[in-house]
Amino acid sequence: QATTHLLRNRIMPSMDTFQAGIGAVLMIHSLVSMQHFKEFAMATESRESPPLDIILECLLGMSLCIIAVVTRAGNFMTNKAAPYSAKKTFDSLSYRKNFAIFNHRPVRLDQKS
Repeated sequence: QATTHLLRNRIMPSMDTFQAGIGAVLMIHSLVSMQHFKEFAMATESRESPPLDIILECLLGMSLCIIAVVTRAGNFMTNKAAPYSAKKTFDSLSYRKNFAIFNHRPVRLDQKS
């Protein structure tokens, strides 16, 4: 049964793979369209903002890619604290004894070479 599942995924890609592909194609097309717009703007020496369809196409492609990646990742696991840090307060988690050395710089500056 596992072999059938692997074979099916190779032959027929999942919906999120298709969605990521469509998003990537949209982003590449908006990149090419933006390049054409920049060349046109330089040739005519105009200072117009990019057309709205290029911006919307880029945002749609990016959102499709993000949604596809998040759905491909599957269910997120909970993040549990380690047993030794579960009972500590939030302020004591960032305390490092080796970092709390306060006389490192003034001592070096006061010494004559």
